[in-house]
Amino acid sequence: MPFSLAAALVATTMVTPVAAAATPDAAALERVVDRFNAARAAFDSAQLAETLASDYQEISPIGDVDDRAKVLGFYAPDQRKPGPALQSSERLTTLHGAFGIETERLSFTMARPDGTSLTRALRVRYVAVRSGAGWKLVSAQYTPLPPAK
Repeated sequence: MPFSLAAALVATTMVTPVAAAATPDAAALERVVDRFNAARAAFDSAQLAETLASDYQEISPIGDVDDRAKVLGFYAPDQRKPGPALQSSERLTTLHGAFGIETERLSFTMARPDGTSLTRALRVRYVAVRSGAGWKLVSAQYTPLPPAK
């Protein structure tokens, strides 16, 4: 690795993280995550493509690693299947120079055939990079949370 690239990486990783829900950059990052989730829910692949960096990778709740093309294909309009609405809570946004991380808890309730319902939750970590005046997602990881006992 050339010295200048190594120095740049060290410089960007040594930036003090900012828990920054009140900053304009943090608000912009939160809006990108909101647009990403809205596009997934609507199976709007064009809007989804606008939020994802060219090298985007996603780790699914079952541990699969999906690249950008696979994610976009999964959310193509002709692949739309009914699904439960997601509720977001416990959002934490931190900024590290040109990188941002948002962690949130997503929960959803599914109806069972017997008339009862089942609630589940995931912890999601989004990683974004500054792109021009905005942000692009480079990664998301979905971790299922165990059901409440």
